[in-house]
Amino acid sequence: MAIIKQNRSWYKTDDNDNLIAIKTVDWSIFKYGSHIPLNFISDFEEANNREHIAKGESVEIELIVDGQTYKARLININRKSIDHDTLQLRYDSNNKLIDLLKNKFSYSYNYLKNKRENGENTNRQYKLPEEKKEYLRFCKTDQAFKYKVKLISEDYKADQNIWWVNQGQTMEAEENEGILWAPIESKGGTTQYHWETMTEVKPGDIILHYANGALKYVSQVKEEAVKSEKPASMEVDDWNREGRLVKTDYYKLKPEVSLGQFNQEIEELDIEKGPINKLGGVNQGYLFYFTKKALTIIQNKSKGTNWPEFTLLEEDPMVAEADKLTTKEKLSQIKNYIKAQGYTYPDNLIENFYLSLKTKPFVLLAGISGTGKTKLVELFARAIGCSSDNDRFKLISVKPDWNDSADLLGYSNIRGDFQPGPILETIKKASEDPVNPYLVCLDEMNLARVEYYFSDFLSKMETRHYAGDQIKTDRLLSENDFDQNDSNDSKAKYFDLHIPDNLYLIGTVNMDETTHPFSKKVLDRANTIEFNQIDLTAFLEEDYSDQAQSLKVTNQFLKTKYLNLKDLLPAKKDEVKRTTEELERLNEILKKANLQVGYRIRDEINFYIVEALDKELLAKNTAFDKEILQKVLPRIQGSSAIIKEILLELFDFFSGSSFSKENGQLSNRVWKYYQANQESFKYPESAEKIAYMLRRFEEDGFTSYWL
Repeated sequence: MAIIKQNRSWYKTDDNDNLIAIKTVDWSIFKYGSHIPLNFISDFEEANNREHIAKGESVEIELIVDGQTYKARLININRKSIDHDTLQLRYDSNNKLIDLLKNKFSYSYNYLKNKRENGENTNRQYKLPEEKKEYLRFCKTDQAFKYKVKLISEDYKADQNIWWVNQGQTMEAEENEGILWAPIESKGGTTQYHWETMTEVKPGDIILHYANGALKYVSQVKEEAVKSEKPASMEVDDWNREGRLVKTDYYKLKPEVSLGQFNQEIEELDIEKGPINKLGGVNQGYLFYFTKKALTIIQNKSKGTNWPEFTLLEEDPMVAEADKLTTKEKLSQIKNYIKAQGYTYPDNLIENFYLSLKTKPFVLLAGISGTGKTKLVELFARAIGCSSDNDRFKLISVKPDWNDSADLLGYSNIRGDFQPGPILETIKKASEDPVNPYLVCLDEMNLARVEYYFSDFLSKMETRHYAGDQIKTDRLLSENDFDQNDSNDSKAKYFDLHIPDNLYLIGTVNMDETTHPFSKKVLDRANTIEFNQIDLTAFLEEDYSDQAQSLKVTNQFLKTKYLNLKDLLPAKKDEVKRTTEELERLNEILKKANLQVGYRIRDEINFYIVEALDKELLAKNTAFDKEILQKVLPRIQGSSAIIKEILLELFDFFSGSSFSKENGQLSNRVWKYYQANQESFKYPESAEKIAYMLRRFEEDGFTSYWL
């Protein structure tokens, strides 16, 4: 299903010939109806046997909702100031229809009502969170001016669950009887979560039946689980007679769908307690959690299979559209969205920013004030569906007096009540919504000493580990952070919080006399992207007339895939070997001043390069060049003679020159050599940075990465 037309809250997909359009629920549908965009008028006219409504005229229409017919009108407003039609769908006086919509779309109604009542501007068009949006689906009938309207509400979307059952030798017997059956306890008296899931199955749920390397049946549940002895048709032994039985209608898939058609795509979804393991194989067990998105992926991979109608879901078309794009295509759309907002950034910056987040969810954007660091974070967040409106983007202004982790995470006041810090509620929301990414921008991060207020958070980040398919850390807060006199029961709310794998931290930093420098502890744990290249005339060469829509992506777009170098082996052994050997040659130069990189930097550079190559975003040397610039060079600073020696050797390493064998003032010659030969350099960006650092050393007797 692809979106073929879109205008604000209206869009159209290609999945149904009878579809007129889909309207995203907003406040207008609870008041009067909706304005119909100009480019959708032709769709309604086609449904009306091509009958055109003249300006100033109206026609009574019928809307069939849940089998009931409701009266409304199509009105072409006569606006003398404009030439084109202005079509509106109105039902102001039909209170029954309005009450129905308020009831069916209760989440949207209450959310928008609350926003309007508590907001400063009651006329503002508030938007629902992307993952909570609800829809009206208009379809034509065999009569003009009579439409079927399907209401796709939160309740409707949440109504069906999807399950995966491993059956093997029991499939034939269970299919013959139209059942699922699982024991309650093992012979030793223990239970298993993949048996307990039987208690959660409800009528209408969809079950995929797997055996011997393929999905062979799909079924729809008829009745909830009941306690039952193991059916006589299934092999019985002494320990598993007592169990649970679910009645379900089996439907044979022709042709059956082999595991190899879809296992890699499902593995990337990281379904918690799901059937597919990290190697793409099937976990041992009986009944596993599955998702609608996963089912849709399987259906898209097996279009020749006779999927029954009850399995064809109303998927979110925005997610479906994004899922069809490669990472490279998604980043291209993100760049178009950012440009459409009137902002221009250098080539490969968005790819670099994405890869840095993908490698590790902590990135620093450094440079002089006013170069668009904070704006990049905000625009990138909005481009992937994260905004302050849906609470998935949070801008936190760091205060100069922050001096410990309590300023960021929270503290207990003099009365014993815990006061959550500015980041804690976002962490809590992200933990409760693992499907979607959450971005936090720590603005002007080094106005205070980062090591004072952020060190605890950094240390917790280093405890990341896989727990099933999720990445978890140690708890952020300890029992000592809460007082027994707390009147808000804060310990129950916040004590179990860890850093979720869908939280991404970006710090913006200005390097000037008003800020504090970074220690190696911070620099080692982040990719540092520098914003010092300024072209004030770049906007003159851009075309800002094109409009671009934001994407709706899940957390899989940004989620870190690798935590340890062994995660790349043996599949990426050759690439890891090449990258690590190159780093070893760099270390031979750096260790002269005890500046060599350690295992953490080695691992994260490898992660970055593998992601860049796998997703075809950057060439190998370009990716390594950026990682030298962002992970290695920020460590270099000092005034000793050995620093100059290292700078010259590094320039030779990056450019293929031999300046390290010469003596005297060399910065001017190095710069001219760079300007004349940079296109032939192996690592030109790093060479340019070294040329600047060498010039500063010779002019001031001291140098650092931060110019």
